[in-house]
Amino acid sequence: MVMEWSTENAPPAQRFDLWREACRQHVYALTPQRRTRTPFQGAIARRQLGSLDVTDIVCEGHLVQRRDQDIGERPSDTYYVYLQRRGRAWFEQKGQRCVAEPGDIVIADPNIAFSTGTDGPFDFRLWRIDRASLQPWLAPHHGELPMRRIGRELPARSLIASWLDALLRHHAGLSPDALALACGTLSALVAEAAGPAASTREPARLARRRALLQRVMRDVELRCSDMALTPERVATEFGLSLRALHQLFELSDHSFHEFLTRTRLARAHALLRDPGSRHVGTAEIGFAVGFRETSTFYRRFRQQYGDTPGAVRKR
Repeated sequence: MVMEWSTENAPPAQRFDLWREACRQHVYALTPQRRTRTPFQGAIARRQLGSLDVTDIVCEGHLVQRRDQDIGERPSDTYYVYLQRRGRAWFEQKGQRCVAEPGDIVIADPNIAFSTGTDGPFDFRLWRIDRASLQPWLAPHHGELPMRRIGRELPARSLIASWLDALLRHHAGLSPDALALACGTLSALVAEAAGPAASTREPARLARRRALLQRVMRDVELRCSDMALTPERVATEFGLSLRALHQLFELSDHSFHEFLTRTRLARAHALLRDPGSRHVGTAEIGFAVGFRETSTFYRRFRQQYGDTPGAVRKR
């Protein structure tokens, strides 16, 4: 369920004050400041994914501070993963400054005072992770997590972002235990990027492999209709050996070929049930989803669904 809040229907003169209170309630205790007196525009969308809190924020640019006073009044029991969606934003914390471009990730501790701002509007997604779940993974930094920018050009960023995307897409279908495992993997990935404790380096490597598997699976899902999609080609594109790719799929319930076939069959099943595809023959659907031979398509389809494509279409 998504909680949405907006300044849209608020009296113009009160919008920024209401925004400050909304941030305190749904984000952190902050001290926002702006120079102009024009009516402020801002929106917050928030959802809960197991132990993770996901908040999307789009608003006019302004200066935001989380001062020692704010932290003292309302300390947080989370760390945050900030994903820049559009525009650019700067951060300053303990003398360190970084600039987040679209696609960049910033990991930081909200219980250390910071400032942030932007020349244009803010547009970002904030993932908050329980301190208790992430702390055991982290190397000691005198009790603090230093701010860390993970640029979109870095492999760690791709792994974290793909895992976050997978959580958003699939969390509703996960059991509580599976969701807890997925959140634990995210904690390992974030800790690996921020600096893992020595005792957690092996689990962190496993988390990286799981995240890489999710990236590969997502790529296969998007391109399954390509008849030329082979494990050799996918391995090359991800910088893996063929053996490493097959070892990666050992983390799942299926081999590469099984996953590709199931993905193609699922797409064919959806097309057969789609009224808009009634004019497309069953053999053509097999070709459209990536099967080279009609006989293979029919045989695999019947093995998976217990009936022929034509019979499934008539249901």
